[in-house]
Amino acid sequence: MLDNLLAKTENRESLAQHTDFVLEAWLALRERYAPVLGEDEAFWFDSFVGALFHDFGKASLNFQNMLLKNLKELPIEKGYEPMRHEFLSGVLLAAHTLLNNRSRKDLQPNPAQIFAVFTHHKNFTPDLFSGDEIKQWKIRPDDANAFFAYARQRLAEYYPEQTGFLDEIETAWQFMADKPASSLLFVKDRAIVEPELAKIGYDYRRTYLLQKALLVIADWTASGHRHLEQLLRYDAELIRQKVAERVGDRFDGFREFQEKSATISGNVLAIAPTGSGKTEASLLWASQREGWEKIVYLLPTRVTANALFRRLDSFFGMTTDVTPERFTAVVHSSAKLFRLDLDENYKNFDYLRESSFFKAVTVATVDQMLTQGFNLGWWEMKTFNLFRARVIIDEVHAYAPYTLGLIVATIRYLREEFQTQFYVMTATMPEKLQTLLARELGIETKEILRDEELLEKKRNVFYTTNKTVDQLRPDIERDLKEGKKVLLVVNTVDEAIRLYDQYEGFKRMCYHSRFIVKHRTEKEDEILRNENEKPNEGYLLIATQVVEVSLDIDYQSLYTENAPIDAIIQRAGRINRKRRDEPGKITVFPHSEKAEKFIYDYPAGILSDTFTEMEKHQGVALSEQDLLNMVETVYKNWNVENEPLYNEALTKYKRVLHDHCHYLYDFSDDLEQVFTREGLDTVSVIPDCYQSPLAGASVLEKSKHEVTIRSHRFKAGRKEKDQTHNWFWYFDCDYDFEHGLQFKKKANAALTHHH
Repeated sequence: MLDNLLAKTENRESLAQHTDFVLEAWLALRERYAPVLGEDEAFWFDSFVGALFHDFGKASLNFQNMLLKNLKELPIEKGYEPMRHEFLSGVLLAAHTLLNNRSRKDLQPNPAQIFAVFTHHKNFTPDLFSGDEIKQWKIRPDDANAFFAYARQRLAEYYPEQTGFLDEIETAWQFMADKPASSLLFVKDRAIVEPELAKIGYDYRRTYLLQKALLVIADWTASGHRHLEQLLRYDAELIRQKVAERVGDRFDGFREFQEKSATISGNVLAIAPTGSGKTEASLLWASQREGWEKIVYLLPTRVTANALFRRLDSFFGMTTDVTPERFTAVVHSSAKLFRLDLDENYKNFDYLRESSFFKAVTVATVDQMLTQGFNLGWWEMKTFNLFRARVIIDEVHAYAPYTLGLIVATIRYLREEFQTQFYVMTATMPEKLQTLLARELGIETKEILRDEELLEKKRNVFYTTNKTVDQLRPDIERDLKEGKKVLLVVNTVDEAIRLYDQYEGFKRMCYHSRFIVKHRTEKEDEILRNENEKPNEGYLLIATQVVEVSLDIDYQSLYTENAPIDAIIQRAGRINRKRRDEPGKITVFPHSEKAEKFIYDYPAGILSDTFTEMEKHQGVALSEQDLLNMVETVYKNWNVENEPLYNEALTKYKRVLHDHCHYLYDFSDDLEQVFTREGLDTVSVIPDCYQSPLAGASVLEKSKHEVTIRSHRFKAGRKEKDQTHNWFWYFDCDYDFEHGLQFKKKANAALTHHH
């Protein structure tokens, strides 16, 4: 039965075989999710019907001829060109709804299931299937009857009480069998799409995405001939063992703050200093899940995500399946390249699943969670996989008001609709922000988890000076000659490059955001290697604010240009991390006019307020609690809830979904509507010195030579498209490994540049 109809060319898999695989995966999903999803029997029956009929259109000669052509075989009957198979599958279900003759009144027609079938391979847009309405199509009567006989058998197995449903479907088939494709498009639009979309609101989005996710997850699982991702179960003991392996003799058990995390079952807001083991604390909290719920760990930068992926990959290892797979994935804009570097056999299909949060543990940049609210990518699968997930948001203080607004809106939506739980953590946060996040997480401020033990510890002495960075040179040189690791942080790339040239003759490194991907990775490796292999040799790292959230280093002294108090605390977190007996030394020198005007321009006066506050604590060893108190003083008059960009972001999802997407359509308009971070109007370019070396290179190799610059720089500079892969741009600039990208001097005079 159905053996003569192919579903895939690979192994000549028949339509019945493929549909059986899909139904097996669907059943596994139902067993896992039905007890907790809270949906009724009608919902699950609809979902089953979607899975059973999703590939009915593959019975058409249009589809069969296409596969035969790929197999270099003759067509069954000429004159039927390729056509979307899901168009015919969806119209069959749409015709059934249109005829509205479901015998039982409690089973209302559910267009979400039909939308899911229509869109299981293609973006849901208003012009879905345009072009197909002019094609000739044909499903031979014998093939249709064979499919219905097969479907009747499966219905008897899965839903024996619903066998009458097949009579209705066959009636729908009689209705559509002799109609041209243009009439079928009419059935789709008039019967289902237009009346239903007119009624649909934000809450219906959930029903649709559940139907779509169940179908697509089952289909992808069947197509890959795999099972649902294996459950990862672990307990505090495994984490304890892994940490002990990593730190060796220094490990003397979890600290009170970490142990407490393992006992809180609900949402957590944790305030703990850098180096207090927040990662382990959050994983202990996440270990309380039942096993199938995902863990999603979100960070501000790709560099930190890559580093944490390596760490968690070593924690959780591989599945014990026939073909072992990692339990952990990493997802961000260049994650595929990072994974290909680790394993050249890494496949696109694997990344497709991983970027939709299929894995037990996903490490990602925060944007990956935020895009689901804009109906971008495979947002339905991503949101479905966040159902009852444990989501950890690290370094939450690092986000500007707009991004914070999107994070809060996402927390609200996922908590309300998908029972998602959150562990939000930070080292520095004003009390007003703590109160706001505690409220959104549904916890009392007295329940905020604080690392009291480390908050009282002191590790660094702070100084302020009115000297310029150039006047501080004797002090910096003295530290270097004493064999210290010195971090020098300034607020602009151009200043970092200038200082790098000043210190010729010293062991030094320049590190900022304008290096190509490949060089940035090499520099990070070199910085860590120097620290491990030559601990007592003087070394000067000259960096911009990228060092605040990306590099896990432990230096002895910091010279930093004045910045907002929380940024200074982050920079200081790179000094004396391991809390040696001798305190680290932090020296803050005055900020430039450019920094105040273009980089840290809100809240008003933040830089001068920070410097004034720092001056009050001149030459004093400060505890983490002292630093938090200073954050409080500097930000006392600032409330993120009064920020226009924060408030805009709170309602941004609903507005974009209402105006552009009817809540269900995939977002396909102007992407400037949907950015996830303030100031992220950037473009990736390749410095033009690589144009000839990269001629004939792979996409992977070219991607490693990309660097991000601001859009206004891109627009003002000369550039040229790559001949082979025309999405790459070569940009006219000066570039080398030591300094990074420098804009041509004529452009420099006219434009400023942020970090």
